[in-house]
Amino acid sequence: DSLFRNIHTIKGGAGSVGLVNVSKFTHHLETFLDEIRDGKIKFSKEIIDFFIDAVSKIQDILDSEYEGNLDEKEVDLMVEELKKEIDSFHQTETKDKNEDEDSYEQKKKIQDEKEISTNAAEILDIFEEVFKILNEVETSQNTENVPINDLFRYVHTLKGSSQFLYLSYFPTYMHDIENILDDVRNQKLPYTMELNTFLLNSLYIAQEMIDLELNGKLEQEKFENELKALKEEIKEFENKNEDSVGFEIFDDELDIDMKEFEIFDDEIKKEKEDVKKSNKTQEVKEIKKEENKAPKKKAEKSISLKKAANSSSIRVNLDKIDTLMNRVGDLVITKSMLFQFADNLKDNSDVYKKIIEKLESLDRDIRELQESVMSVRMVPMENVYARLPKMVRDLAKKLNKKVKFEHYGDNVEIDKMMVEGLMDPLTHIIRNSLDHGIETPEVRKSKGKKEEGTLTISASQESGNIIISIKDDGAGIDVEKVTQKALENGIVTEEELNKMSFDDKIMLIFSAGLSTAKKVSDVSGRGVGMDVVANNIHSLGGKIDIKTELGEGTELKIILPLTLAILDGLNIVVGDRKFILPLSTIVESIKPQKYMIKNIGQGNRELLMLRNEFIPIVKLYSFFGIDTKCKNLEDGMIIIVKSSNLKVALFMDDFLNQEQIVVKSLEKNYKKIKGIGAATIRGDGSIGLILDVMNIMEENKALEIE
Repeated sequence: DSLFRNIHTIKGGAGSVGLVNVSKFTHHLETFLDEIRDGKIKFSKEIIDFFIDAVSKIQDILDSEYEGNLDEKEVDLMVEELKKEIDSFHQTETKDKNEDEDSYEQKKKIQDEKEISTNAAEILDIFEEVFKILNEVETSQNTENVPINDLFRYVHTLKGSSQFLYLSYFPTYMHDIENILDDVRNQKLPYTMELNTFLLNSLYIAQEMIDLELNGKLEQEKFENELKALKEEIKEFENKNEDSVGFEIFDDELDIDMKEFEIFDDEIKKEKEDVKKSNKTQEVKEIKKEENKAPKKKAEKSISLKKAANSSSIRVNLDKIDTLMNRVGDLVITKSMLFQFADNLKDNSDVYKKIIEKLESLDRDIRELQESVMSVRMVPMENVYARLPKMVRDLAKKLNKKVKFEHYGDNVEIDKMMVEGLMDPLTHIIRNSLDHGIETPEVRKSKGKKEEGTLTISASQESGNIIISIKDDGAGIDVEKVTQKALENGIVTEEELNKMSFDDKIMLIFSAGLSTAKKVSDVSGRGVGMDVVANNIHSLGGKIDIKTELGEGTELKIILPLTLAILDGLNIVVGDRKFILPLSTIVESIKPQKYMIKNIGQGNRELLMLRNEFIPIVKLYSFFGIDTKCKNLEDGMIIIVKSSNLKVALFMDDFLNQEQIVVKSLEKNYKKIKGIGAATIRGDGSIGLILDVMNIMEENKALEIE
């Protein structure tokens, strides 16, 4: 039903803006889908492949027709080819012809609540837009700039969408309104104030008609009276404008011959049949309700359009959400200022206590508000996944490989701002997995594997992070080849390579200009892409882990923060400076003892030994070049931070309070700084710098290699 509605909307929408060839091609797909949903054709994998290819052709025709360079003869050939493919499905259809009709009707009538809700919400939204246009005309008394094409499209969509709510009277009523608007947009009828008032009144009646029909309270006699009144008013507009050349009212009794609108002929000629069929469906539905006494069906007896739509979502421009988020950010900063102001009143303990109580209440409210706004920005991962199957399918076809694509965690939510930034890295990773990872069927068979390779993407939320895993069961990464190529390209030296762990060597694949491909293809192999992947993920505040086994496959994990807007941080002190450490990276804090500090290696590097684990120590005063009296490890504090599987012990003078901070991009407003990820505005109006734990680890590792 959803596919049919979307194809129907594409056809109607394209026709309404003059893209006739798009409509002509799509019309045949719509008819074919109608047969499928009526049970005449069984949906199959072959039909799915056919539709994916057909939709790609629609996009090609759309682009060419819009740009004005379309070859209509080529479109005619594409239409003929399309019809032949559809005929082949008719010829091979031999199963399920004798499927029990009652069983089929039973299945067809079980409507998914979300689908009903979506359709109802769409109808309500469109009514709102239509009434907005008509009321503006009524108020201004100006009919010169009425967006008639928009009105026609809205009414056409109302008619089409209503059929998915099992409405039969309403679409029939809307059909006549659609026709008179069609005449206006084709300049057969002028748009007057009388016509505007007529449309307002007619659509108010139409809106009331929906709720009556949904509850089975719209009697046929009442409907016929309303329809008759509508037709009479339309006839009056016809008579007033009878001098206009070629004006005719679209009526069910009239014989219409409009070759230029041939693609819509089926809807016009079959209108009565469709209404009868829909009425019959309504009768069968009511009988089944009485027989089965199904609670779900019974509940629907008292629904209205607003009730049906109340669980659906509304569309809001992302800029509005960002503005709202910025205002919440300002509230967080103001709250910090108030807390700082309250600290100055500590001498007056009674006043201080009362103010702190109120501020803590405000703090909770602001945090809840921030979480609510954050949830609005979140979208399910299925929005990301939806774009991938076609890409995997097309690439597999191009590379002559058999690939099974699986995805999990569809309902895991991710910040909308991250979705676009994530698509490019995912695309590169998937292309590499298919080109370099998964082998051809012949090679897989010779290795004792299934001919069909598997590419799996999963998403989960852990410890304030979104973790996205891309896994294949292909050839794996040949680390020796990667290191050899890195040596040849001068990315690393022999000495540096000898000091690297296996995991470090794998990460060399993200170096710019590095590729192990034997030849450059149009899929991958130029040595660009993986370095871009790393940079894009890092710019989103995330990082990448790789696990690979030669001959078995590769898994890449992308770890991203839940949001880039607001985070919880811990204020730390280094000399006379204060920094903010993201709370999500902290494992634990300790006051180091002498026996915990171990010196190893030629450089006599200091390590923290904690529960039989050696953790590298990074002295922040040394890292940032800050003068401090607290240089002895036993005099200060150590906070152990973790990024992926790596741990580092950060040495500092002390740590202070935890607070919620609004993240501002430092790179966008200034430049990239070593060890600093972003900035914030503190309660006193000063700038606070947020540590980039991942960057500190990388810089520390580089120093160890040196």
